[in-house]
Amino acid sequence: MLTGCLEKLGGSPRLLKATRTLKCPQCGFEFSLIYARAVSCRGCPEAVVGCEYTRCPKCDHEFSIDQVGLASSKKDSRDLATYTSAIFSSYYEDFGENPSR
Repeated sequence: MLTGCLEKLGGSPRLLKATRTLKCPQCGFEFSLIYARAVSCRGCPEAVVGCEYTRCPKCDHEFSIDQVGLASSKKDSRDLATYTSAIFSSYYEDFGENPSR
């Protein structure tokens, strides 16, 4: 649930999902989808075009977003992937970086 302060800052239910803690099914490491996209998926061209997978920052295991319960349907999975991709695309555009590096 969003607080009034978080809503004023531009928070959304998708942001809450993207920052929720995931657990890697292979090694048990806990991380958020945003953290994985920033660290493990950096340099992957799929990370900025709505990839529905995430990669564990510790063991490099790749698995689907819906496998860990972040999305309840294919549509939710695609929506969350597109949302996180838009965050990083905007960052790369603002700072003039190439997302493929």
